[in-house]
Amino acid sequence: MNISVVGLGVEGQQATLSLLQRGHNVYSSDINRKIDLTLLNEGMSKDFENNLDLEIGSHNLDKIFKSDAVAVSPSLFAKQISKDIIARGIFISDVLENHKNIKTIAVTGTNGKTTTSHMIYNILSNNGHKVVIGGNGGGGFKGYIDLILEANSNDYEYMVIEVCDMTLEFCRYVFDIDLVIVTNIGYDHMDVHGSIEHYTQEVIDFIDNRPCILNKNDANLQIVADNTENAIFFDEYPEPINLFGKFNLQNAHAAYLAAKYLDVNETIIKHSLKTFKTVEGRTLKLNYNGKEIVIGKTDNVDALKAVLDEEHFDTLIIGTPRKNETCRYNILDYISRYKADRLIIFPGLEDTTYEYVEYLNKLNYTRDVMVIKNICDVIRYLNTQELGKIFIGGNGQYKITEITNILLNDD
Repeated sequence: MNISVVGLGVEGQQATLSLLQRGHNVYSSDINRKIDLTLLNEGMSKDFENNLDLEIGSHNLDKIFKSDAVAVSPSLFAKQISKDIIARGIFISDVLENHKNIKTIAVTGTNGKTTTSHMIYNILSNNGHKVVIGGNGGGGFKGYIDLILEANSNDYEYMVIEVCDMTLEFCRYVFDIDLVIVTNIGYDHMDVHGSIEHYTQEVIDFIDNRPCILNKNDANLQIVADNTENAIFFDEYPEPINLFGKFNLQNAHAAYLAAKYLDVNETIIKHSLKTFKTVEGRTLKLNYNGKEIVIGKTDNVDALKAVLDEEHFDTLIIGTPRKNETCRYNILDYISRYKADRLIIFPGLEDTTYEYVEYLNKLNYTRDVMVIKNICDVIRYLNTQELGKIFIGGNGQYKITEITNILLNDD
């Protein structure tokens, strides 16, 4: 098929690679002349070069509208170009529709989506079902288009989608969702949502009175429940699991109730949760050369608070966000009140370490602060200093995963 990809953010680049890998001819475009194409370039193969027509700085509408199907970046879903594509009947989820016949579970919220999604996937797989999982490219999957392509290429019984909170409207259109799990509604991506109240309304609209499983401990989800007739509440799973933190007990209880709703055998559910292992890049507790370390992506203040409230850490090693994600600087507001002995900052998603230091200065932060620019020096620092109990997190999933793998392999 000849398929176009409109918009080359993370999702668009993932979509381009997924389409090329499946043998399609692809026209991909973005109007931003300075778009970062690192993901696409790193994933490209010489085998794909003759099948990709890449245009940066403009969209060729003639090529797009003559395509057999068009994948649109979720960030462009509300734009006129997306509406025009839908009106022509070539939006990719309207051309490839088999995924809409699969029993579909959507997991969304600010934190805990990936772990909860994988828990549900494991339970269903252990119960003998053929399950496909994927979704949010920023969360570590290959993106929504890859999930559509995979779901349309095999005979699956269940589909589990991790739905980013910034793509609710997009996913509501693209997927035929049977069950929604909302882990929490927290203060992330407020530059997109505008306010917590608007974000809460977006969740209500996304659920659209479908059966849903909501976090009992979240006041905003109480509001959501008041606006739907099909809410079930989760709290904390009452049995032990091999994961760090009360927040993971909440994730486990959400997965448990989802599986119960889907009539999975109780013994299978409990065994799956008891043996579940931490998803790569998510919060893990380990011992490294005699040092007690908790490590995991905590890219917003609610995620960070959930970990730091579990126990006191003497040393915080925190990755920084992108330059345009100033809404995530409120992580430092919480850290300034936390009173760890020392704070180490490293470039997470981008090198905004200078901006982080400036922000700390404005907060009159007086405890020890150090900037470490690369992963090797972070490891060297861990090996040469007495740091007490250590937490490594913040922004930068790939770098945090890299540090985790080094610590596990060196131990």
